[in-house]
Amino acid sequence: MDTFTTTVGSTMKWIVTELARARVGSQWLTDTERDHALRGEAEALLLWVTGWSSARLVSSLGEELAQPLVSQLEEVVAQRCQGMPLQYVTGQAAFYGRLFAVRPGCLIPRPESEILADLAVDWISRHRPRAIVADVGTGSGILAVTVQLECPQTSVYAIDLSEDALAIARDNAERLGTLNLHWVHDDGLRWLRAAQAGADAGQGAGRDATAGITGTTGKINVIVSNPPYIPSADVEQLDEEVRLYEPILALDGGEDGLDLYRGFSQLGDTVFAHGPAALFLEVGAGQAQDVLRLFTQGQIETVNLWPRWHFAVQADLRGLGRIVW
Repeated sequence: MDTFTTTVGSTMKWIVTELARARVGSQWLTDTERDHALRGEAEALLLWVTGWSSARLVSSLGEELAQPLVSQLEEVVAQRCQGMPLQYVTGQAAFYGRLFAVRPGCLIPRPESEILADLAVDWISRHRPRAIVADVGTGSGILAVTVQLECPQTSVYAIDLSEDALAIARDNAERLGTLNLHWVHDDGLRWLRAAQAGADAGQGAGRDATAGITGTTGKINVIVSNPPYIPSADVEQLDEEVRLYEPILALDGGEDGLDLYRGFSQLGDTVFAHGPAALFLEVGAGQAQDVLRLFTQGQIETVNLWPRWHFAVQADLRGLGRIVW
């Protein structure tokens, strides 16, 4: 960067130019959407490096940036131009009004997951404030931590097959002050089947599994999950910054993307303890009705596994069904 033109405003323009030259951003955006996104990324990088507020940034556009900040910006812009997702560059992502640490090894939070969190928090608050909650595929812990902080009487089990993801989730829980949260290194469906059988949930599970589930039934009250839902054949068509950096384990949902949803539907409602219970699942765009049918029409040996349950679809701001609950 030209050290003679390193005002905040000129630096912002330089970042946008570099990102545009590297063709950063989704291939599916329009030119106008991409320009807006690049300006947003430039501001995010400047705020992260300087530690300023947005108001400070706006009021300082004509000021010179100190050379150490310029050097740091050149480094992080280079990382972003090489395709590393913005959230991995800065090591953080916003979710439900909090900043969560993220790094390769966990999925980057998406806005749709906030809809899931909203639904779950509202339901728990109204129907079962002391719920025992299972977050299946916790990743960075955004759902487990959010539910526990928003509903502090809950006991939340954060379950993941990835030790890297659990380590990140633990970091977030400790930093954000989560108290009643338990860590399970295991396959979530297998762990739920153990709970369903009334068995010790830790038996035969991974070394980070809990010793058991609180309560007389050994079962839970609420399941939340954002499982992998990308069809295997479509994974290679994802934007490079998703395909090359985010964990495939958290993306690939099998041949049609519905493997985990079939697993959930086949558990049946006996996975839950007696009394009010709920299930909240994030789904891919265009998958809601297929997932809904797994629960409302899917049967095993003609047995209805979800009697007396009502299922619904919640749309995102674009009108796409993204939560089945």
